[in-house]
Amino acid sequence: MDCLRLARLICADPDRRARLTAALIRAEWSVNPGVSGGRLGELVEAHRTGRLRGADALTLVRALLWHGRFDQAQEVLGRLAASGRPTDPETATELQITRRRLRHSYPTFLAALGPRPAAGRPPTHSVSADRRLQAVSALAAVLAEGPHPEAVGAAQRVLHGTRPDEPSTETVESALLALTYGGRAERASAWCDVFLDGAPARRLPGRQARLGAVRAEAALRRGDLVDARRYASEALATLPAISWGVTVGAPLSTLILATTAMGRYDEAQAHLDHRVPEAMAETRYGMLYLHARARFGLATGHLEMALEDLRRCGATLRRWGMDTPGLIPWRTDAAEVYLGLGRPDDARRMLEEQAALFPVTPNRVRGAATRVLAGAGAPAHRPALLRRAAELLQSDDGDRYELALAFADLARAYRTLGEFRRAAAAERRAVIVAADCHAEALVRGLALESPTAVPARPDGGDGLTEAERRVAAMAAVGCSNREIAEGLHVTVSTVEQHLTRTYRKLRISRRADLPPLLGGPALGDLTDAHRR
Repeated sequence: MDCLRLARLICADPDRRARLTAALIRAEWSVNPGVSGGRLGELVEAHRTGRLRGADALTLVRALLWHGRFDQAQEVLGRLAASGRPTDPETATELQITRRRLRHSYPTFLAALGPRPAAGRPPTHSVSADRRLQAVSALAAVLAEGPHPEAVGAAQRVLHGTRPDEPSTETVESALLALTYGGRAERASAWCDVFLDGAPARRLPGRQARLGAVRAEAALRRGDLVDARRYASEALATLPAISWGVTVGAPLSTLILATTAMGRYDEAQAHLDHRVPEAMAETRYGMLYLHARARFGLATGHLEMALEDLRRCGATLRRWGMDTPGLIPWRTDAAEVYLGLGRPDDARRMLEEQAALFPVTPNRVRGAATRVLAGAGAPAHRPALLRRAAELLQSDDGDRYELALAFADLARAYRTLGEFRRAAAAERRAVIVAADCHAEALVRGLALESPTAVPARPDGGDGLTEAERRVAAMAAVGCSNREIAEGLHVTVSTVEQHLTRTYRKLRISRRADLPPLLGGPALGDLTDAHRR
């Protein structure tokens, strides 16, 4: 970067200076994409006068789109389309990559490149460029066609063949997102760790932040709310907001979804109050943000607003040809909103439409849809559907948070039918999984719904230690002494001693008298050892 800056400073030839500026932008990208913003006007002018052509002009397009300067990006794309099909391999490959990038992230501008060229891959000028083309093509295919086996396989081959020290962040990022949206979030997480742990990632903040954002999104889709929150927060702290441009919607939406699921509504609202570029609405990142805002509205009771956001999101995705539940399951969420509004017929209609349009979806998507479908059916049919949902959500590509919701709904379904022993067992599993996810609002809600709930003293002056409170909280929702010992990594004897002291302090004589509301603050703090 220093060499390019110096060369650019002393260069007297306008054509060569434009090429040096484009090369400098490419070099700066892995460190801080925001640094290049001040040079874009110079390159736009160079392109207008014919000094910036070929692959360098496509570098300019990428930077303009990133920073939300869509009018200028459209102008450059139009000139490129008018110039005809390139003949040199480098530009031909870069044009194909740009077309795929537009397809999966900026679909509004795809038409600006003109009609799609004849089928077939262009002759690539390097192995690295060929991998980048394969990766962006895999992501575009997954977003257009769902969990496409060939695309998912191609993404894995790209990752196997890419060294952690290779310069192109886009190659790795696109392949990882293809796995994430293709229902392979667990594999994506493992690959993220490989590339994040490498020395180059630590030295390149831009690369680290972008891969961290992908790691957060993969964790969220596995129901790992703690990791989702941590990685998204780190990504946003690594790069200033201005450097993210319109792509800020990716880590920000993950952070909103994770904190909402954890019941940290004030924190989620603070992230929603974060100012985002208006241009983001024309990108995939804007749809992720819209979905996150709708989920927050659903969780906080703003159902009509949530429904409006989901309808808008769905209409835009359909128009773009990116309407796949692997990206955003907006129909499932809309069905859940309809249930909250007392409109089960509309809920069923949305879920039937999704099942008809997308017969093959990741298990986490099918499991969540089955869970919501149970709520729209007759009480007698709910347990069977919810057990099926739990089975799907416990698979390799399942979702721990959705699994906790399924068990919670199963407990409610059994209580409705008067099957209290089964309800207690389901509730116990819901609490353990929810605590594992740190879904504190769900744990508190289960405690409030329990028919034996006894309010804790409002002043909190029960005299319990933190360890006693943890043990009592798990015992209150039906966990056995052995389950508590395994969950907290203590001995059964220690559990028994804690319970004896708890009974004495609360002036009760048996386990059944424990107040379930103890589960609110305590279960959210289960140790990392239990989470593992």
